[in-house]
Amino acid sequence: MKNRKYLRLSTLYVAIFFCAIGAYANNPTVSEKVLKVFHETYTTAQQVSWHEKGDQYSVSFFQSGIRYIVNYNNDGHVTGSMRFYKPALLPTNILLEIKRRYSTKTAFGVTEITSGENLTYFVKMEDGKHLYTVKLDAYGNSRVYEKLRKQQ
Repeated sequence: MKNRKYLRLSTLYVAIFFCAIGAYANNPTVSEKVLKVFHETYTTAQQVSWHEKGDQYSVSFFQSGIRYIVNYNNDGHVTGSMRFYKPALLPTNILLEIKRRYSTKTAFGVTEITSGENLTYFVKMEDGKHLYTVKLDAYGNSRVYEKLRKQQ
């Protein structure tokens, strides 16, 4: 009876040990340069989660109600980013273009993608029959990127 109890406890401790090692392995050691730049830029970031792939770091977090994903190289330079937010937070020129051009649709979500010097907005919209994704550049030039029929 004692041997079975000891075996169960040993198995439990070994399982906990391997789970702890797995959790540690998935938490990369981020370079000081990258951390310094991140903390200087995003001073109130919450729910921060780092990932490493090759010589790149990716961090996911929330700040001021906006979800961010930011990619850094080893030198701490941003190589790209994504932000997810409500349409009311769009720049004025983009928001006005959406209201002017897509007045019969309701916007409900934005994905903003920055890559190098390129900035693109993907705005999710809907009307009674369809869901749309409208792609806009920084100047407000737009086109329907995706159109899906709603299920009735």
